Amino acid sequence: MLFRCGFCLTFLFGLWYIFTDMWGKEKIASRLLRAFLVLSFCLGAASALPADFPRSVAIASFTSLAKEDIRQTVAVLPRLLSSRLMAISGAEVVLLPSGENPPAEAAREAKTALLLQGTVAKLGKGYSIDITALDLATGKTAGAFFAAAATEDDIIAQMGLLSGEIAEKLFGVQGASRTVASPAPVVVPAPGGTQAIAVAPIAEPLVPVPLLAAATAPTPAPVAPAEGWSPSTLRRVSESDKIADELYGVVTGDVDTEGNGEVVAFGRHTIYVYRVKGSEVLPYTRISRGISHHFLNVEAVDLDGDGKKDLVVTDRDAENLSSFVLLRKGDGFVEIPGTTPYHLVALRDWNGRTVIAGQRRGFSEPFQGKIHAMKWNGKTLVEGEVLPLDVSILPLSSGGVYSLSPVLLGNEWQWLYVDVEEHLRVLDPKGKSAYRSKEKFGAAADGFEYGEVNRLEGRRAMYPLRRAPRVVVGPKGDPMVVTTEVRKGVLQSVIGTFESSRIVILKKEGGGFTERAGSPKSDFFYSGVDVLPPGGFRRGGKVIASVIEQAGSAFKDRVSRLVLLQPE
Repeated sequence: MLFRCGFCLTFLFGLWYIFTDMWGKEKIASRLLRAFLVLSFCLGAASALPADFPRSVAIASFTSLAKEDIRQTVAVLPRLLSSRLMAISGAEVVLLPSGENPPAEAAREAKTALLLQGTVAKLGKGYSIDITALDLATGKTAGAFFAAAATEDDIIAQMGLLSGEIAEKLFGVQGASRTVASPAPVVVPAPGGTQAIAVAPIAEPLVPVPLLAAATAPTPAPVAPAEGWSPSTLRRVSESDKIADELYGVVTGDVDTEGNGEVVAFGRHTIYVYRVKGSEVLPYTRISRGISHHFLNVEAVDLDGDGKKDLVVTDRDAENLSSFVLLRKGDGFVEIPGTTPYHLVALRDWNGRTVIAGQRRGFSEPFQGKIHAMKWNGKTLVEGEVLPLDVSILPLSSGGVYSLSPVLLGNEWQWLYVDVEEHLRVLDPKGKSAYRSKEKFGAAADGFEYGEVNRLEGRRAMYPLRRAPRVVVGPKGDPMVVTTEVRKGVLQSVIGTFESSRIVILKKEGGGFTERAGSPKSDFFYSGVDVLPPGGFRRGGKVIASVIEQAGSAFKDRVSRLVLLQPE
């Protein structure tokens, strides 16, 4: 827009230059020549300007025009294009489901400014990826983009080039090559003891190739705080910018020993990756899905043993409930093809290791069968050992898998959970629960309907998504609990009210939990919390929380933030 204003001022100056003092002392020919040069410069500047469209885009499913079956590769292209456009230009992207309304009609219903449609065709031994952009306001083509791929593997690699060209032409933003730092060369020993060869790794994988089965990297031992120190208060340090969404949870990604690194928050359709640097909480990238999707849970855990945390997402798309994996690649994430029909949660430090627990989706009930410790086989998550949890009793019989957190009490691993009334309980291996709290913790900010429609109520049963308490190591190795506290009621997406909420640090004492520190009460709703860095509390540690400042409705926009706190 700034460039357009500059062009207009220059153009007006050119007109003024032509029609004022035209018959002055200088010769008319000289004056006309100068005026021609000014206007030529203005027109050239105008042609160089980006289209400057609003950064809201709908992407339709790509079409394969090849005789070979490359549907699996073509199916992931809209999501790859979506994540790259959001990372490069910060665009709001909606993925349109296939087989429903015509793409242009669906895009207008989603209230986007542009529609991107793509095809992949086989030409000789190579492939052509063609993308057209439609201006929905005028119905005219806003741009056409293409790239050539030598092999099927190369098709995905070309998406980075195409997304950069689209962002530059439509939004005036430089391409992806300027936003992703090149990885450092990998030194590969040469055969026969000769000099080692430095090989530059590929910044983004050509295809989501099957990885070698690798054991999960050992979880660093929790570090207790310095002797004699114990948190007594939680001080608010800073906050992020406004996020036009309702955030339902937050987890820590890759974080260093100083608490600097990434945090991952999520709403119903979008995952937000932010970076903590000192006292700043800065936006980094987003990953979005269409309006038919509903993210039930997002976890950050190292699946492939490379020392970097990947994302595991439980997603409900219309009536289908499944989970998918986003592997960390360079500075971004790449979705692995395929889904798995499980609810997935991370159990941190269970028996000294962090595992992904999975429970199959049911038919009339959303949860069915035993809970398994899932294993990564290089391609997907598969069932492993059965966890010692009785799914026929509360909380597991009512969706409590989402509110479980392992805790070491004495010499025995037990389970800390939030019950149906938002009270804390401890579940022992025999299925007996104890240590009920008076206050309400881990209250649900979101929920989902599932099963058959109740004829009397006219809707399906609601399953609230309560967030698990975060267990950390306290002084002398004693467990401490970081969680959210809500006074008078529960805020959910469809029902409930509350008076105030805050973040609290609890310690088990005697037959219950007592408060050791807490943040000031807030009129806003704390929906999730995690600790930076992982492990125990210490001086200089940090706590990150997601806060809903305004729940969305027909009359109000959604507003949330990430808040950084420090235990003192």
